[in-house]
Amino acid sequence: MEGQVIVVKKMVVSILVAALLLPGVGTVSAASSDYEIPKVKNMSIEVLVDARRVAFPDEKPQINNGTTFVPLRFVSDKLGGALDLKGKDITIVKGERTIKLTIGAKTATVNGKPVTLEKASFAKNGRTLVPLRFVSEALGENVKWDAPNQYIWIGSAEVPTLEEISEPVSIEPYLKFYKQADHLIDLGYKKLDQVRVLSKDDFPVKFERQTMYRIDYAVMSNGLEYMRSVSDSKGLIGSGIVLLQENEPAKLRGEVSYLRDRVDGFPDYRVKYHKIIAGKDRDVLGIEDYEKIRLKDLDYIGLALDADSIVLIKNDFTK
Repeated sequence: MEGQVIVVKKMVVSILVAALLLPGVGTVSAASSDYEIPKVKNMSIEVLVDARRVAFPDEKPQINNGTTFVPLRFVSDKLGGALDLKGKDITIVKGERTIKLTIGAKTATVNGKPVTLEKASFAKNGRTLVPLRFVSEALGENVKWDAPNQYIWIGSAEVPTLEEISEPVSIEPYLKFYKQADHLIDLGYKKLDQVRVLSKDDFPVKFERQTMYRIDYAVMSNGLEYMRSVSDSKGLIGSGIVLLQENEPAKLRGEVSYLRDRVDGFPDYRVKYHKIIAGKDRDVLGIEDYEKIRLKDLDYIGLALDADSIVLIKNDFTK
């Protein structure tokens, strides 16, 4: 019984320490028009098939007057359609469905029935681009546009768990990123001895208590840097992130609560922001030149959330 009391006390202490490090605890508000909202740098449009991002090695998805186009090869590689391209005529067959399009024409057929397209297929840089929604739906796939994430969901929207997309590894090689930060590894009630490493392209990911849909680099007009994330977390205390650079003190960043935003039409989403530069690096860590930190200099972004291990994201946000 005495051992259990000690564990509970350690848990309470850990929670209180985390709360003190997070600004604006106890407030949840939509971002006010009185505040400038950081803007994502070059926010990419991502196509997801069964909740996994599709990599486009050359020609990327592009929006032309409201219509999203993708390279024709996507249809065979990800949607399972058999292609036949003769001159400007495209035929796509999947099961009992047959689609016919012509490059440059706004007419098509689905199983012989004529369809008028808003925008015609076209060729660019040696690639044929076709209207994504039309082709996907004609092949029997569900398609959904997700504006806050700039995602086009095709097929299942069941997001995989952290455990399904990553394997844990020993924490030993990563301890050099946790200088002056034992409290981020030894939580009192448990000590983390494993790490799961993700890339930004692994998102969306389902964690124990929330699904995080994407995380991006954002900046203010004055150049101040932030990390922006979209999740379905509704907790009053937003999840923190950890800025990690080899042989430098680990820097915990709480959510900037007054910038938290709800999104019209997406009631489950919460958009959150975390500062890169913070004055507490001087007060807590003794770093006098704390304002010199830049996202490009970091090795990893850590996610301070419920998981069976430390979760790190490789820093390629500024590329």
